[in-house]
Amino acid sequence: MNRTVACALTAATAVVGGVLPFAPAAVGAATVNLHTLICYETEDWGADGDELYLVVDGRRIWSSADSVDCDHDSPARVPVNRKASTGTEVFLYEADSPDGDDLLGSDVIEGDRGTLVFNNDNALYNLDYGPA
Repeated sequence: MNRTVACALTAATAVVGGVLPFAPAAVGAATVNLHTLICYETEDWGADGDELYLVVDGRRIWSSADSVDCDHDSPARVPVNRKASTGTEVFLYEADSPDGDDLLGSDVIEGDRGTLVFNNDNALYNLDYGPA
């Protein structure tokens, strides 16, 4: 068998199910910036609004400086400006006292830009993210 035929056979048999077994692993997660939290509906009813915080990888990465009050007719925008990685699950909580904090939802960062949606407990928040 000549060298050209041997190389072609080796290359052809190396492909398994359409994928090269020696293909490099996926590139690591990209860093994104969590830009703005947009409130469309609060969890707490009344004049006090929601006291919000974000949790990533089991640790609090951001808390609102003031309570957030909004409704669908008057959405509120709150700057977040924190870094996170693609593939990471982000949790939004509303602080309550003396009872436990309310989980308003969680969503996973997919791609280098998008919107996370948190809609538990009759609340509705979106968190926009993009390239860092």
